[in-house]
Amino acid sequence: MRDIVKKSFLLGLGAASMTKEQAERIIGQLVRRKAVSKGEAREILGKMSAHAKRESVRIARFAQQEAKRIAKDFGGVSRVQVAKARKKLKSIDRKLTKRGKKTLKNMMK
Repeated sequence: MRDIVKKSFLLGLGAASMTKEQAERIIGQLVRRKAVSKGEAREILGKMSAHAKRESVRIARFAQQEAKRIAKDFGGVSRVQVAKARKKLKSIDRKLTKRGKKTLKNMMK
């Protein structure tokens, strides 16, 4: 499950990277043709980069929400829940070990 989400995210980043390269190539051509100035080209690329970052954050949040929803549908538990369960089990194990030692001492008397 996590692998699918990870691969999907990486696919999106790859597509975004290709788009950025294509945009830089096209804007470079426009600068060479003097259709836009270098300053305008930098501004356009900056805006595109900022937009891409915002979209990346939005997509990552969406992916996390979907992963949580799917895990919930499949009855999965969160890392926090697992950590709490482990802590509780360690506590129970210590108590039982203590009781076992006491019981053993009583039996040896």
